[in-house]
Amino acid sequence: MRRALISAAFGCLFAAPPVFAAPADDVKALLEQGKPKEAYQLGREQPDQLGNPSFDFFYGIAALDGGNAGEGVLALERYLLNFPDNRSARFQLARGYFILGEDQRARDEFDNLLSSAADDEKSAVERFLEAIKTRESRYQPSGSFYLEAGLGVDNNINAGLSGGSTPTIPGIGNLPSLADNAISAKEGSSFTSLAGGAQGTYPLQPGVALYGAVGFDAKLHHKDNDDIFDQLNIGATGGLSLISGRNLYKVGLGLAQLESDNQRYVQTRSLSGEWQHQMDQFNRFNVGLQFANFHYDDMFVYQVKDKSAPMVFSQNSIRSSDFTGISAGWTRAFDAEYGPVLNLAVNYGEEHNKNNRPDLSRDVMGLRVGSSLAPAPHWGLAVGASYQESNYKEAFATFAPDRRKDRYTALDASVSYFYNKNLTFKAEALLAKQQSNIGLYDYDRDMLAFKVRYDFK
Repeated sequence: MRRALISAAFGCLFAAPPVFAAPADDVKALLEQGKPKEAYQLGREQPDQLGNPSFDFFYGIAALDGGNAGEGVLALERYLLNFPDNRSARFQLARGYFILGEDQRARDEFDNLLSSAADDEKSAVERFLEAIKTRESRYQPSGSFYLEAGLGVDNNINAGLSGGSTPTIPGIGNLPSLADNAISAKEGSSFTSLAGGAQGTYPLQPGVALYGAVGFDAKLHHKDNDDIFDQLNIGATGGLSLISGRNLYKVGLGLAQLESDNQRYVQTRSLSGEWQHQMDQFNRFNVGLQFANFHYDDMFVYQVKDKSAPMVFSQNSIRSSDFTGISAGWTRAFDAEYGPVLNLAVNYGEEHNKNNRPDLSRDVMGLRVGSSLAPAPHWGLAVGASYQESNYKEAFATFAPDRRKDRYTALDASVSYFYNKNLTFKAEALLAKQQSNIGLYDYDRDMLAFKVRYDFK
């Protein structure tokens, strides 16, 4: 928003009448040099110029940017009495109302501009309106929901091994060649994705609010018989948030359920806490703590992908576990062209099997680096890289003395086109690979998807 605000402010310098009195020229020159406080102080030394439209225009902007929004609003209101159709002055006046916390007056002015705004001005106005909505949610109930649909291709929908491969197990050697039709053999398919969700807040007092969200996402495969790999994930979260100065504190409960082939696969119950600290306008830090329970359900599964053999009973429940994790992150925004933002996150967790199976317990460590920017109005670009390491507690099996160790790496990217504040088009790509000392868990996966999302606000 800061970038858009500055662009709008300096764009308006050339929208005032072409003839300036000398004091107005001096204030304007200091603004162009990026010295709003000096421009405001110079303007204060010219009280006889107050009421001069040319002077009021630049003095109003200097007062807003110099930390004296009240005086800036008065100056811009005087200017608009003489030039009510000047869009730049009206934008600056709306900004002044926003700074003063006069949200209703600011919204009225921004709404009037939005109907005929374009390009950078439209983006800046929409961002101010979103900021007003966010700020008001601290004092009155708010909510939104969205729907999303997409099409894509995934070359490994079951995270399987390549057909014909001979996976290695330490202490055993190579296993027999994997049949192409085996349920664990790599399977590719096109798919349809569907998602939706709603969220809301209910303030209890200024800075303290209840929050909640519900959502679902589904992946439906197109290839014959690949419906056995279809997935549905539904979930809900809710809790309490507290804003105190530059700090945001949240504590919440979560419940999620993943289904595969129309059977419940795993249910997750979680308790989480988070602390965010806004160090300055460019840097934000966060620390999170999570406790979770994973409850796996026994299922009936096919042994071959064409369903030509009977289903067998899979005792997934032996995998049920408890998880404790901690995470930390840093977000860095840059005051530069295209508004780049850098995100860095690390995490560590311990998963303990509840059925006396330490070979299914593990330590998990992860790292993610991501960046986003806006290369043009309405366009967004994001790229990221992830790494996760899983070290299991005991030997894979009595006949395989080594402990299982997995190393997962992924590269992802997305391009978004924000048609308006509600409608977004997005393309996503993922390149992932897992390496394991137990060859049964080696796999690679590439995915490409195109999605459209509509936010109801």
